[in-house]
Amino acid sequence: MSENVERRTITMRFECRDASDGKGLDIEGRAVPFGDVISLGWAGSETFDPDCVFDGLDNVKLTIDHDHVVGRATGFDQRDDGLYMTAHISDTTEGRDIAQLMRDGAIDSMSVGFIPNEDSVDKSGVIHRRRVTLMEVAVTGLPAYENAKITNQRNRKEPIMDIDQIMQRLDDLETSTRSGLADLDKRIGANRPAVMGAQWRNAGDYLKALTHGDESAVEFMKQSRDFISSSDVNNVSVWVRDHIRLVESRRKVMNLFTHEALPATGMTVEYLTLDANSMKVAKQATEGTALTYGELSFGSTSASVDTYGGYTSLSRQVIERSTSPALTTALRALTIAYAVATEDAARTYLASAITGAAANKVTTAAAPSALTADQWIDAIIDAADAVDERGAQLGTLAVSPDVFKAIAKVSRDGSALMDVSGQGADVLGNVDLTGITGRLLRITVQMIPDATADTAAFIDPDSVTIWESGGPFQLQQMNVTTLVNDYSVYGYMAMGTTFPGGITPLGAAD
Repeated sequence: MSENVERRTITMRFECRDASDGKGLDIEGRAVPFGDVISLGWAGSETFDPDCVFDGLDNVKLTIDHDHVVGRATGFDQRDDGLYMTAHISDTTEGRDIAQLMRDGAIDSMSVGFIPNEDSVDKSGVIHRRRVTLMEVAVTGLPAYENAKITNQRNRKEPIMDIDQIMQRLDDLETSTRSGLADLDKRIGANRPAVMGAQWRNAGDYLKALTHGDESAVEFMKQSRDFISSSDVNNVSVWVRDHIRLVESRRKVMNLFTHEALPATGMTVEYLTLDANSMKVAKQATEGTALTYGELSFGSTSASVDTYGGYTSLSRQVIERSTSPALTTALRALTIAYAVATEDAARTYLASAITGAAANKVTTAAAPSALTADQWIDAIIDAADAVDERGAQLGTLAVSPDVFKAIAKVSRDGSALMDVSGQGADVLGNVDLTGITGRLLRITVQMIPDATADTAAFIDPDSVTIWESGGPFQLQQMNVTTLVNDYSVYGYMAMGTTFPGGITPLGAAD
C-alpha cells in the first residue's frame, strides 16, 4: 500500500507559550490549506478543494519526517480556508527535543501523508484533491504549502511517565498503526478502482507486456483510445499523463481548438454549422403583445476521418534483453512524430479556414506586419465589436512569422493616458521568443509557422473542432513469428469549422 501513499509538506509557523517552564507538547494549526496550488514537478500541480472529504481522521498519527511515530492527532476542524488540527507530541526525550526545535523555528512545517481516493483535473492540468484518506501528519523543516500555519504551541499538564510506561505506549501506538493501516488497505483495495496503466512502471514495460500478448495490455490499448481528446485523466498513472503532455506540448495550434472524441465507427463526422443568426431579445412592448422574433439557420456538413501514424522495427533481442528505458525512448520518439504530424495537419487546416472566413474580415489601417501600436489598438477594438455582433469571442490572435516578428518590435511614442496593456504605462505586452507565443494588449498571440505572410486572425476556440481517437498508446505489433517485430503508433482524426463566425481575419483594404 505504501506506493499509493502521497506526502505533501506544509508550512507551519509555531507560537510558543510559557516556553521557559513548559514543555509545549500540544500544537494547533491549519494542516491543509484550501485553494493553494503547488507544483509537483514533472507530475503536474496540485490543490486541495474546500469541499475535500478527509477519511480516516480518527486514526491519524504524528510522525517525524515520515520516519516514525512521535505523537497523535487529537482533533480536526474543517473550515472554509483549510483543515485545522490539534496534535499531542508524546512526552519523551525525543518529543521534548522536537518541541524545543519548534520554539527555535528549526521545525516550522508539517507534511501530510494521504491516499488519494477521488481527484479531478482542470483545463490547466491542476489536480484537484476531492477525497483523500489521511494517514499521518509529520513535523518537518521543509515547507511546500506556505499558507498553512501553526497557531499555537502550548503546555499540557499530564502525569510524568517512567521509561517503561513510555515504551509501552509507543508499542501500543505502533501496534494500533499497523492494524489500522492493514484494515485501511483492505477497504481501499476492495472499493477503489485500479489506476489505469499502473501495472507498468513506464511505457517500455507496457511495450514488453504487449509483445507477450498480455491481455491487460491489449485491454489498456482499447481503453486509451480517447485519452488525448479527454481532459479527464484522473485515474491514469504518471507515465500515461507524461505521454499525453508530450503530445500536447508539441501541438500549439491544435491546443487553440475544441477537442472531442471520435465516434466509435464511420469514415466521416457529421456536424452542424451556424450559417445565420437573427435571434433578438427585446423588452416586451406591452403585456400580451408578441415577443421579438428571430431565427437560426443551420448548415450540415461533414469532415473526413483521416489516419495518422508511423512504425518502427524492433528486434526480438532488443525487446527481450533491453532495459525498459530503451523501449520507452523508442515509444517517445514515435509519440513525438505522431504529435508533429497531427500538428502539421491542424496548421494546414487553420490556414484554409482563415482563407474561407474572408467575409468576416476586419479592415485595418495597414497590413498586419506594418501596423503601429496605435493601429493595433484600433484593430483590436474593431475586431471585438465585430465578433460581439456574431456572438463570438476574440480568443487567440493567430499570426504568421513576419507578423509575430513585427509585433515583438512594435513601439509607441509618448506616454499614454490609459494603461491599455494591463502591464503599466508604455508596455504593450510580452513575448516568449522561444515559445513563439505572447500577449499584445491583453490578447494572447500564437505564431503559426509556415503561414502565408501577413496572416493575422482572431480564433474563437469554438470555431474549429477536432475529433480524435488513438494516438501514443495505440500500438500494433505484427510479424510475431519472426525475430523482428514492427510497431506502429497511429490515430484517427477529423477537423471541422463548426462555428465559422468565430474566425476573424485582419487585413488592409483590398
